[in-house]
Amino acid sequence: MTKPSPSSRRAARPLAASVFAVLLLAGCGGGAPEPEAGGGEDWWTPAPGEVASWEWQLEEPYDLSVDAQMYDLDLFEVAPAGAELHYPGGEVVEVPAGPLAGAVDELHAREPRPVVICYIDTGAYEHYRPDARMYPGYEEDLEDVPDRPAAPAEGSALGWSSGWEQERWLDIRASERDAWTDVVWARFDLARELGCDGVEPDQNNPLGNDPGFPVTVEDQNSWYVELAEQAHARGLSVGMKNGHDRPGASAELAEHFDWALPEECVEFDECEALKPFIDRGKAVFAVDYRGGVDEAEACREYARLGFDGMVKDLHPTGAYRNPCPQG
Repeated sequence: MTKPSPSSRRAARPLAASVFAVLLLAGCGGGAPEPEAGGGEDWWTPAPGEVASWEWQLEEPYDLSVDAQMYDLDLFEVAPAGAELHYPGGEVVEVPAGPLAGAVDELHAREPRPVVICYIDTGAYEHYRPDARMYPGYEEDLEDVPDRPAAPAEGSALGWSSGWEQERWLDIRASERDAWTDVVWARFDLARELGCDGVEPDQNNPLGNDPGFPVTVEDQNSWYVELAEQAHARGLSVGMKNGHDRPGASAELAEHFDWALPEECVEFDECEALKPFIDRGKAVFAVDYRGGVDEAEACREYARLGFDGMVKDLHPTGAYRNPCPQG
């Protein structure tokens, strides 16, 4: 199956102990998220049905008036003025204020306090992001970066188009990714600094999507695991985004993640593949899109499997939301 993740418009090397110690000593903005019941870890580990209402908005128009126990918003959209990305060599990238600047603190000030998850594209390159130049293979003009059928440039981390404007697959092969993963870990650091309770890493499933690199199942699986480990090293909850369409993936990876967020599992008849999360007592926040499914039928399938589901518009915004009743 070759469908790109609709959320990607904008989709295990441990953290060095010295760097993590510096982050802890610095206080890092909002600090670590408050521990939640469910798994004994110091990060959010929601059980199926525990979150009666949740919301996912990655593009304008936004609507933060929704009474939700969990919000999932783009990291760069919630960044306030003065935010920065820091790298091991001492380089700093300034992050402009997003249209939702300050939203993390605003949401956390509510009673009851909602969980805030920050969306981060971790498996694809986005040319319009402030840290784009930090990736090997960067060119000021994206047209100068080879695309199919031309082979990626030697030493470049940038592969072929993901199907979304100004976005390219990244070279997630285990033998090659250390050349650029500090860019992703800097984003995780920023999420922690801004007070995000967790992260939604996207676009980590290039298999079957023609990325331009000979990625193997082992490469993809180990990348998912590394993402989960790096998030947990920072005290962040982390969800498995897509990737469930590969046979056995959920069973193999569910132990590493705290929840899952699959797209279009009803439309593509993939929902059963997420059962390993439910079997482990971990929530599945499932989304299908308006126009792609019969919405009542999608909700019935979610209820049958114990998912916390809803139907959104594409791309997910604040303009449309059809939450499915639980149970």
